[in-house]
Amino acid sequence: MGQAPVVYGQSTRPPRGDYSRANADYTCPQDYAAYTAADHDTYRRLYERQRALLPGLASQPFIDALPSLGASDRIPRFEEVNERLYKATGWELVGVPGLIPEVPFFTLLANRKFPVTDWIRKPEEFEYIVEPDIFHDLFGHVPLLFNPVFADYVQRYGQGGLKAQGLGSVSYTHLRAHETRGN
Repeated sequence: MGQAPVVYGQSTRPPRGDYSRANADYTCPQDYAAYTAADHDTYRRLYERQRALLPGLASQPFIDALPSLGASDRIPRFEEVNERLYKATGWELVGVPGLIPEVPFFTLLANRKFPVTDWIRKPEEFEYIVEPDIFHDLFGHVPLLFNPVFADYVQRYGQGGLKAQGLGSVSYTHLRAHETRGN
């Protein structure tokens, strides 16, 4: 496995990502100019591999929405995806440096803002990554946000997470544990 998974605030190793760029709500602008040709190539290769695996495994609404992410040969610009996503369901993508604490995470979802990690795995991590990266977040989660029923569900999930947090009855660690198992 390489490195053990990190849970924000509950590990001796800090989460991966540049948190010095983050605002108080943990969002940050996507630094598109920072992506290298190798980063775009990693995204392209991951996209091609995962898209080929979808038939028979993914739902048809997911497959139908995948082109809404935009070009598959490069890392998408959040603002370009947001133009289509906002028109479809009133959602928008916001950059985050990596894993974020529970309350900011659920707050963003409750406000129809989906946090997307803005860095991408290194080529040597192609098959497995410990923490979610931009490919995991975009390809794995965003297509279904173009579906109004699912988009409304995710907003309610965020609202429910905030309510549960207030009651002290839920842990982000538990809800997102699957995220650290790779994509």
